[in-house]
Amino acid sequence: MGMVRFVPDEGLWLKGNLHAHSTLSDGNLTPDRVIAAYEERGYDFFALTDHDYYARYAPREKMILIPGFELAGYMGSKRVHLNVFEKGPVSRFAQGQRFSIQDEEETRAFIEEYQDEYLFMLNHPDWSLLEYRDIEAYDQFFALEVMNWGTEYYDGIGEGSYFWETGLRYGRRWGAIATDDNHNGYTDEPGWPFGNTGNDSFGAWIMVKAKVRTRQAIIAALEAGHYYASMGPEIHSFTVEDGWAEVHCSPVSRIIFSGENRNLRRRLGENLTHFRAPLRGNKEHVKVRIIDEKGKTAYSNPIYLKDV
Repeated sequence: MGMVRFVPDEGLWLKGNLHAHSTLSDGNLTPDRVIAAYEERGYDFFALTDHDYYARYAPREKMILIPGFELAGYMGSKRVHLNVFEKGPVSRFAQGQRFSIQDEEETRAFIEEYQDEYLFMLNHPDWSLLEYRDIEAYDQFFALEVMNWGTEYYDGIGEGSYFWETGLRYGRRWGAIATDDNHNGYTDEPGWPFGNTGNDSFGAWIMVKAKVRTRQAIIAALEAGHYYASMGPEIHSFTVEDGWAEVHCSPVSRIIFSGENRNLRRRLGENLTHFRAPLRGNKEHVKVRIIDEKGKTAYSNPIYLKDV
């Protein structure tokens, strides 16, 4: 086979957070303050996803805003949270519209009605106490949260890679998203809140490879899986060619290639920036995880071997 890249070679790397809250739901800062904080931190795009509340916000000078919200629904008896992102330029929802889903039937009907015009992401599966059987009847998710920084930082239950990999083994082509899910609940202390030790912002994000710096290009990249999830480490390139996987990255202490089974290849050391290894027993896909000396992780989306 020829060389296959996990994202296109050409394009722009853009950094973004797709899960955040404000005073319009259960966050503690106003929408403008939350949005401004991410813009000041150099994020390229951002979605303010208040619970069951749709809103569009005025354009920012330096940051692209993606309209979205967090929908609470049901799958079986389990309460689930889904982030809903607007794909096109026109919304089917009214500014300030609120949603109230009462059961699984309404959840399924909502997804089926809007799936062509909106992207659906499954949020924090561990925090929601989900098992794969709870959601196996649904195939409309483009991605799930493999890292939810807010629940990981506070409670140690935001890492969802096991749930993600279970879905991949069952044939789901979910992307891996890392988000903050920040609520900024430490603002009773004086001064700028984002320097507080309880800060649940800026801990996890995605890096999207978009053709150009527009909302439409970012949405297209999300749909195509052209991104990776990170808490800090950078994946510069990840390729498969003639049965070998290869990655170039920022300095880390662990690099792990994995597929649908325990077909692992790994390299351990200090300041590792490159790893090349033959695939071992991979039939469906291969992905890479890199981990730095502080335990911060980045997760690639899979390269699907049957497509190459």
